[in-house]
Amino acid sequence: MSTSRSLIVGVKDLPDNLDLSWAQLDGQFRVQRMSQAFYARCKRSAAQIINQPLSELFSAFTAELCADITRQQRQIVGFQLQDDQGMRLHFSLHLVPNMGWNLILSDTNFEDPQIKELHSDYRRAIQASDAWLQHIEDVIKSPQEDVFKVAVSKAMSLTGSHYGFILLHNEKLGSLTLAARSEYPTPKNNAADFVKEGTQVAERECRLWLECAKNYKPIIHNDRDNLPHRVDFVFDQLLLNGRYMAVPILFRARMVGLVCVIGRDDPYTRSDARSLLTFASILWHTIELPRSLRAVSRQSKIIKAQKEQLSHSLTQLISAISEALELKDAYTAGHQKSVAQLSYLIGEKLGLEPQRLEGLKIGALVHDIGKLAIPSQILTKPSKLSKEEYALIQTHPQHGAEIVEGVEFPWPIKQMILQHHERLDGSGYPLGLKDKAILYEAKIIAVADVVDSILSHRPYRPSLGLAKMTEVLRAGKGTLFDPEIVETCLEILINRELSISDHIGSAALEPVVNVTLDHELADIKRLLTAAHAKVAVVLDETHKIIGMITQRLLDYWLSPLIGTAAEREQDRAFLRKKAHQIMERSVPIINDVATSEDALQQLNQLDIEFLVVVNKAHQAIGVIGWRAIAMANKERQEVERLI
Repeated sequence: MSTSRSLIVGVKDLPDNLDLSWAQLDGQFRVQRMSQAFYARCKRSAAQIINQPLSELFSAFTAELCADITRQQRQIVGFQLQDDQGMRLHFSLHLVPNMGWNLILSDTNFEDPQIKELHSDYRRAIQASDAWLQHIEDVIKSPQEDVFKVAVSKAMSLTGSHYGFILLHNEKLGSLTLAARSEYPTPKNNAADFVKEGTQVAERECRLWLECAKNYKPIIHNDRDNLPHRVDFVFDQLLLNGRYMAVPILFRARMVGLVCVIGRDDPYTRSDARSLLTFASILWHTIELPRSLRAVSRQSKIIKAQKEQLSHSLTQLISAISEALELKDAYTAGHQKSVAQLSYLIGEKLGLEPQRLEGLKIGALVHDIGKLAIPSQILTKPSKLSKEEYALIQTHPQHGAEIVEGVEFPWPIKQMILQHHERLDGSGYPLGLKDKAILYEAKIIAVADVVDSILSHRPYRPSLGLAKMTEVLRAGKGTLFDPEIVETCLEILINRELSISDHIGSAALEPVVNVTLDHELADIKRLLTAAHAKVAVVLDETHKIIGMITQRLLDYWLSPLIGTAAEREQDRAFLRKKAHQIMERSVPIINDVATSEDALQQLNQLDIEFLVVVNKAHQAIGVIGWRAIAMANKERQEVERLI
């Protein structure tokens, strides 16, 4: 008997406003899983939905109704209720033995005869949409080496097919590989028996692939006696002589393979294709997820080593973002990290609780993230900025707040970024906030930011030293900066009460590199990078220290922007110079048996940022600055507290 094709429609022909949502329930009608549409309809957080009974989500779904449904002992139950907003909803419950219920929730009654007549394969489509959720979970849980075999098995189960296979596409090589296949019957010519897993052919040698790749749409063939492919193509041999359906595996707008199922008593339908297409798309995400996690794991180990073994994954990520900004502005390398360290010390001395301290450190690590939006030529300009350029620099807090706008932190990171240039008297930017309107953590970062800026070298000036830092902080105390924070900061950095009698040789020194007078600057730059050092001491023939070259000195003379051939040649010529042609002949040296009090006094008197530490043989063993001294003092206090 023939059927008019005009009476047969697909799922896509259903009304556009068909708002279908589903949830999986246990035997007590508590939500175990849900779709995005169901989640959106409930208008609650996921934690307030999962493991909650339906009666908590829909007041009309009462405990008496649950008991009545259980007593009926029916496989499928459908009824209509009104939600809390008065909207009429249709509940369709499908009993799954030993599991619970599948709930289909919609504004439309799917049991309405008119809806059933609209799509004759409606019930299979609904069942399939539920089934692939369990199948995907089985694929995820399978061992890595069996994932494609399990996927083929689940694709067959999902569609009620007898056979199936998966092909993977190598875009670079233009080739296909048979990833997995089901057990096949031995055909008369034994052809399919030779198509083993791992077989690889050029994509042009598979008609099935070429047809599926034309428009990235599923292929359905239900004519048992008219196979449209020649069997002399390798993978086409797997189609045998029966019905089949093939769908593309799509990932990031690329076709990475296809799933094919073969041999079913009933013809394949478009609803089957849609269900298998959904399964195939999610399948690839489940395969890519472990790969991505492995890549992230490898990268996390690298980040952990580079960020002083930070243990918290969020801190690792923030540190990586901070480092990315510093790569853009070489002259402020280490600035955000230094501000974070000092902010943490200030906050700790002020008595902030550990959780709040962690947020303060993370906020300080990315307080200048908005500089990603500022042109590099302005950030690295070796002269005073114009009014227009300075006005552009002042936009970086706003840009930073916008960058983290959509990121949910357990701390007010956005406010720290936005407000770290605000001042108590309202003279700061970008909002001109005053005293109590400014976040306390932002006030701490503001002081630490000013301190590190004064003590660090800049493209347009050298470090201003501890004396200038003290003058600036005391001048702004109570008007620009919080008085308590200022005094705490100064106490940490220069107060004699934090001096220790232990030798500085036992402190955590920064590395130093030894070079000769004839070392070229290019080689010195490579040595500094390899050793993660910022200072190289220059030795004469007798191994006496006669000068030094710092990373900041190299960065100062190298072109911040390589824009022309002339600039590139100028940099190459500079890097061919010898150490003795550019080295600083005055080297601030301190013996390793000196105390941190001696080091602080020398740093203050010489108005410098660091000292080169030497041993008894007058050999350089490292570099120490005010930050390392502060950390050593902190460790000493911890030991004394324990004692």
